[in-house]
Formats: sequence, C-alpha cells, structure tokens
Amino acid sequence: MKDIKSVDLHEPATFFECDDSQLPYGMAFDHLSQALRHAANVPLGRRHSSAKIITRSGAQYRWEEINVLHDHLRATDSKK
Repeated sequence: MKDIKSVDLHEPATFFECDDSQLPYGMAFDHLSQALRHAANVPLGRRHSSAKIITRSGAQYRWEEINVLHDHLRATDSKK
C-alpha cells in the first residue's frame, strides 16, 4: 500500500465480497471513505478472505489494508 496520507479517500470505490463458491458482487460508493466504513461494519462471521475494495484508479485493498485505512479514517475524524 502506498503512503497512507496519499490515499485519496474521496475517490469513487467499490466493495466486493463473496465466498469462493460465488461470483463476486460489488457495492459502489461515491467515496473510498464510505466503502471503508461499510467494510468495517461487516460482521466478522460474514467476512470473506476474498473481499476487497477497488478504487476507480485501480488501487485494490484487502482486509489488512482496509483495517489500516479505516483506523486512519477514524483517527482523522476524531481530530475534527
């Protein structure tokens, strides 16, 4: 993942989730920050290892990166 401060949280993004036996389906968001918040609220029992967020520019984030970015987003929100 590139430097966390250079990630554009306002870029459109799609959250894809599915298990290995299903075709992937995505939920589009106007902003990466919205996709991160949505992903962070997926219950642990429903989180599939193949889930990811893909931005319009093609950046892809898996659970490890999603968690890091969501923590950064929450920290930024609490400073406001």
